[in-house]
Amino acid sequence: TNMQDADEYATNNAYIASDAVIGQGAYIEDSYIGPNTVVGAGTIISNAGIENVTLPENMVFHTLALSDGTFVTRVYGAEDNPKGTYEKNSLWMGIPIQNILAAYDILPEQIWNGQERYLWFADLYTVEADRAASVASAMRLCRIVAGTAKPDDVKSWLESKRLSLCSSFNAADVRAIVPWKRSIENQVLVTCFVDRLMQGEYYEDALRVFGDAGINEAQYQLLMERAEHSAFSEKIRIYYALSRYMRNHRQSFAGAQYDALESKCFDEIQRVIYENGKDKIPDFDDFHIAKEEVHVSLPVRVNWGGGWTDTPPHCNEKGGVVLNAAIKLKGNYPIQVTMHRIPELEVQFESQDIGVSGVAKTVEEIQDCHNPYDFFALHKAALIACGIIPIEGHYELTDILEKLGGGFYLSTQVIGVPKGSGLGTSSILSGACVKAIFEFFGQEVQDAELYDIVLCMEQIMSTGGGWQDQVGGVTAGVKMITTEPGINQVIQVENVVLSEATKKELQERFALIYTGQRRLARNLLRDVVGGYIGGRKESIDALDQMQRTAALMQFELERGNVDRFAALLNEHWELSKQLDAGSTNTCIDQIFLACEDLVDGQFISGAGGGGFLQVIMKKGVTREQLHQRLYSIFQDSGVDVWDTEFIWE
Repeated sequence: TNMQDADEYATNNAYIASDAVIGQGAYIEDSYIGPNTVVGAGTIISNAGIENVTLPENMVFHTLALSDGTFVTRVYGAEDNPKGTYEKNSLWMGIPIQNILAAYDILPEQIWNGQERYLWFADLYTVEADRAASVASAMRLCRIVAGTAKPDDVKSWLESKRLSLCSSFNAADVRAIVPWKRSIENQVLVTCFVDRLMQGEYYEDALRVFGDAGINEAQYQLLMERAEHSAFSEKIRIYYALSRYMRNHRQSFAGAQYDALESKCFDEIQRVIYENGKDKIPDFDDFHIAKEEVHVSLPVRVNWGGGWTDTPPHCNEKGGVVLNAAIKLKGNYPIQVTMHRIPELEVQFESQDIGVSGVAKTVEEIQDCHNPYDFFALHKAALIACGIIPIEGHYELTDILEKLGGGFYLSTQVIGVPKGSGLGTSSILSGACVKAIFEFFGQEVQDAELYDIVLCMEQIMSTGGGWQDQVGGVTAGVKMITTEPGINQVIQVENVVLSEATKKELQERFALIYTGQRRLARNLLRDVVGGYIGGRKESIDALDQMQRTAALMQFELERGNVDRFAALLNEHWELSKQLDAGSTNTCIDQIFLACEDLVDGQFISGAGGGGFLQVIMKKGVTREQLHQRLYSIFQDSGVDVWDTEFIWE
């Protein structure tokens, strides 16, 4: 039911739509009250399915299923007494029946057919094919009593098959009562369940509304139908909760397994973000090769506060807040993209760091960019997201390239950064591709537009993810990056203004430690995002606190308080472990333990579980000292301090 105060009206096994208006003193049982419905004060409804109507006050509406499969809705005044003496019981909605008949020149014999002239025996209620039609007929009766019926209404009513309270009672199909009650109960339980999900309740707690019996097939079908017509946030939560229920209870419905439902949840997130991003793909008819060769170099990024809050659907529902910084590794800008013109009317791809190259001679080859094992999925998605190659439809690549002014070569390279580093390399590489493509074709691209295009690229490639990485690498310095809730994420980037002394202290005290291992293969995105969608309290609380911590980090850095910033890194590390237990492991714990007396703050890069670790060293401790400590314990395992340099401008 909706959220009106319980003392305003009473219900028993009734589904009431959230926008229905129920009058004071009404009573509703075993009924469905759908959208756009108003129930008058004091009105009683039983066994009915009603929507898109306004019911008058102080009435009784009682629908019966008949043995032949038809329906009748009996309607009379709440104060009427159908049985008894003639004088007291020939009232219909409080008005003498004969007076009503006389107003329409209807003879009593047309209503009573020789029966005693009580309301109980009056043939007033037409037989209809379904519940909705019978309710419409009952409303016609109300208009007849009120004197507002049209002549055709009266004529149609008289010519229809009609039953009395008595004859409809005798013709009722008692076997239909229980299934109808169960269908209403299912709708009530489903609605309560979804309401709890949308109020942020953990899905396992919300599932308790179904009792020990759990979800049955009929309830599953209702949930799937509701999901199909629900808005984004409700849809994904229904899919996710159902997938967890099916997995935990080893149950399937209609042949669907839990992993199919889980995929529907995450596919829907990707679809909605992609559809929004697709509308932002540039459509420049005047694209033409403007430079013979273009080279773009970008740094990587280290994340400090708010990571994961930039990931859909959290950022779409709650907004995102992230603090990160751009860095060089070992004196280099690790992200490299090169483009140059070639004489052939084709597109040549290369991934230099893994030593593979390829050629696309058709548009279809480039449009096929969804395979995560394709070495050139990123290259292809960049060309589509920048508007160079149409996202769908058949086109001749030679025609497109002739119009552009020739074929071209697109090469990417990540220099000296191990896979699974946690430094945002994939998204930053996407950003570098976008910058190179626009420059190669003589087009200006603003940073805000570039962020959107990269986000669209990731949806095209089916990789998901948020927006902080591309901002972290494309824009120099320490940045506070925020968005408001909404499917269309408008990224606001504020450069954190630091004093020269603070910059110097950060550079001296910050160290990046490689763990010697990649993050272990696990379905990280689905685990973390699923915890948020499913209402896991630890996940919700951690994400909320991460945003606050990021804001406090900015405050302390602007004040030049690096010690307090280090302490906040420690707090964020605990939140990260609360959000995802897989962010740490024995190796990471041992590394931090080995140098705990040398550092004031510790954190991971990216999602953790491998890749790089970050520390803020104690004042006076050098990277060489940290290196010696780690080497003395871990020897040649790969655990070591890497040379880093912040990029302030």
